[in-house]
Amino acid sequence: MSLIESSRLLEERVKKAIALINRLRADNSELTERLKLVNNHNEELQELLSKTSADTAVIEEAITSALESLDSLNLDDMGDFGTLDSAELSEAESFTLDGTGEDLETFEDENI
Repeated sequence: MSLIESSRLLEERVKKAIALINRLRADNSELTERLKLVNNHNEELQELLSKTSADTAVIEEAITSALESLDSLNLDDMGDFGTLDSAELSEAESFTLDGTGEDLETFEDENI
């Protein structure tokens, strides 16, 4: 290989190396910018988490207070108030206005 051919080959390799270095620098700049964005987003999420944790604590305190208020009403002493036994449920399910046991027609059934 002649000296001229070696010089041209070396020149081509140097050009490729320069192009590669420029591309790596551009990639590095892009990655640095993306890292900044991710860090900013992470800080925003940390702030949101802190606010959410504070809100959760307030909600838990309100629920605890509401439960204590309900406990102070002594609702446990009401017995079976508000509950239906199976016979009452069966009677309620078969109830109709005319006593036939059939459902009444509704507006959905009619063509208006």
